[in-house]
Amino acid sequence: MFLVFNKQKIYTYLVSVITVILLFCIANTIFIKNDSIETSANAQKLLPVYNVETQKNKVSLTMNCAW
Repeated sequence: MFLVFNKQKIYTYLVSVITVILLFCIANTIFIKNDSIETSANAQKLLPVYNVETQKNKVSLTMNCAW
């Protein structure tokens, strides 16, 4: 099998590859967020709220998703 490339095919492939690379670079700079959260071993663990004392009659629906 022989691959035949002419000037038009090479130009088309080059433009398409450069376009894809530029789109990835633009998407990378747009969607990267530099928000960092620093934690330490001494931080207290936050626990979910299991009950709240109130005088009103209310019902709550919860979904527990523990991995």
